[in-house]
Amino acid sequence: MRPSHTLVYLAFLTFLTSSALAQQPQESVSVGPWEIATTYKADKFDNCTMTRTFEGVGISFVRTKDGLSLLLDSQKWRLERGKVYSVRLAAGSQSVEAKALAETKGVTVTLADRPFNEKLRVASLLEVRGEGATIRVPLDKSAAALARLDLCFEKNGLAGPETNPFVAPNRKP
Repeated sequence: MRPSHTLVYLAFLTFLTSSALAQQPQESVSVGPWEIATTYKADKFDNCTMTRTFEGVGISFVRTKDGLSLLLDSQKWRLERGKVYSVRLAAGSQSVEAKALAETKGVTVTLADRPFNEKLRVASLLEVRGEGATIRVPLDKSAAALARLDLCFEKNGLAGPETNPFVAPNRKP
């Protein structure tokens, strides 16, 4: 290859490589039945999620700068958007009262009680008791998955383009 062709070829490879880095696909990691992934909005880190489905219910734990939340959704549910439902969360021998903020097909529960959140790591089941029914969330492999969720948040939430604008963010869960 002549030197001028080599330069054109290297410039083309550099263009392809930089384009691929700029549009990295979201990566996810499986931990038992859980899928841990990062979420970016407008190329800025937003949160880390830990998701699975069980008996037609989508289950997600979301870690943001504000803490941990539980999202539950089902295509069968018909909820009043914006309504707040009282629920009781139980994991092992520990339980807490909480509020579930409704969307059309799901709810978000903020998990603000740190001792209860630690209990989630060792419990085998989380019960979400509403007025009409109890939703049972299996927590198999949750200790390892929640540890990975925390690691995902630490890796992505603390060091990003705001810290060093010349380095692409590490988008690994």
